[in-house]
Amino acid sequence: MTVEQVMTFDNIETVKRAVEIDSGVAIVPQETISQEVANETLKAVELENGAYSRPLGVIYKKSKVLSPAIKQFIALLKEPA
Repeated sequence: MTVEQVMTFDNIETVKRAVEIDSGVAIVPQETISQEVANETLKAVELENGAYSRPLGVIYKKSKVLSPAIKQFIALLKEPA
């Protein structure tokens, strides 16, 4: 299968609104569409089991001194799954 990516959004709400106006389909975390599915404005289709991942990032103010707890949290996030 070949997928043609025609739009990119940086906000999940924008993705959902685009799908609602019939601008395509999207793969999103199920938790983010529970209200729309309950209201029947969107339909969820579960994907078969597989290895799915989503890139994440951590941002913080450059000049901020990080607490040991925050440093440990960031280290935990960087560990391979």
